[in-house]
Amino acid sequence: MASTLMKSFLSSIVLFLNLVHMIEAVSFLRKTDVHIYNDLPKNSKSLLLHCASKNDDLGNHTLYPGQEFSWSFRTNIVSTTLFFCHFWWGSKQSAFDVFDSNWYFTYDINNYMVKEDGFYFSNDGDDHEKGVRKRSSW
Repeated sequence: MASTLMKSFLSSIVLFLNLVHMIEAVSFLRKTDVHIYNDLPKNSKSLLLHCASKNDDLGNHTLYPGQEFSWSFRTNIVSTTLFFCHFWWGSKQSAFDVFDSNWYFTYDINNYMVKEDGFYFSNDGDDHEKGVRKRSSW
């Protein structure tokens, strides 16, 4: 009797852990972070940016070299979440999507570094400069 009870208990724990893992895998339940880093040269003009989605306007922000702007969100259940940002630096400007739940790959951490020659991306949660790849030019 005790052996059957123990097997049932262990089976319940395994089932519970599998269920937790499945729930975490569902994208609309996971938290997503977007970080924008101003990696422009020191003593340069400030970076102006405006980020928004269909439902959330994150407003205008001014970042000086070395500063960061970030936000977190959960995707909607129908996978239509999209955030875009518009950037201005001196006479340069650029706008693009920083997160789209319809992308083939989505990440929980989305790091964007703004540099003199353009925009860089990484998805490392510990070091935003690890695994960096250029996304686009100004």
